[in-house]
Amino acid sequence: MKRTIRKILAIGFSLLGTFLAIYVGGYWLFIRPLRFLYTHFMAGSLTSKALIICIIKIFLASTAGGGLWCVCDIIAGKFRDEKRED
Repeated sequence: MKRTIRKILAIGFSLLGTFLAIYVGGYWLFIRPLRFLYTHFMAGSLTSKALIICIIKIFLASTAGGGLWCVCDIIAGKFRDEKRED
């Protein structure tokens, strides 16, 4: 595989990992549960089950985001290697 294609794939997977980490870990598992807690607390309809589930999601947000980023970075690392294939 040519060097430029390998570089493009490495950058693409790095960007994909960053996007997935921010979207899944930051938005789906951090921002949305916080917003859910706020709206249900203000409405007076917050249950203990919903509170526990949201707390677990918030605590696992950085782990899930970091895991997604690491997987994509490992894949990108396979393309970053300086193997010469002529």
